[in-house]
Amino acid sequence: MKTNWFCDRGFRTTGLRALVLVWICLVVAGVVSPAHSQNGYGPEVKSFLDLMRHEEDELEFQIKHSEITRKEYARSKSRIAIHRQTVLNLVKETGQDYVPELHVVSAAEVDQLIEDGTAALKGIKQGDTIKQKWRYLGSANRGEVFYIFERLPRQ
Repeated sequence: MKTNWFCDRGFRTTGLRALVLVWICLVVAGVVSPAHSQNGYGPEVKSFLDLMRHEEDELEFQIKHSEITRKEYARSKSRIAIHRQTVLNLVKETGQDYVPELHVVSAAEVDQLIEDGTAALKGIKQGDTIKQKWRYLGSANRGEVFYIFERLPRQ
């Protein structure tokens, strides 16, 4: 009687042990992150999402205790939502666990962030660089227009 070597109990046990050992080696080497495989995000993005949740909690506290106006609350809530979604979109596009330095500003705040920023926005396209310091990622409209910029690393 022939025995199917693949179904042999000893082979399956040895194969399973080898698979577990390979996975443990990959985790230790940092190639596979257990946290990344469980929820789809690595530690950088998870930390960023926690920060955004804390920011929202702080906003809720401030509005509840009348420390900010309803308009300031709505603007900040929109800014956080846009920031979060932009980071998640970038992570989805690149597949990297990396959170760039982003600035989400209203039209009135552009000149505070970038000298002559309003003029620099004329005719700009998504992905264009402004003054070798900023990359324009686009705009979002949530009650008002917000512009999204990524600070480029220093050369």
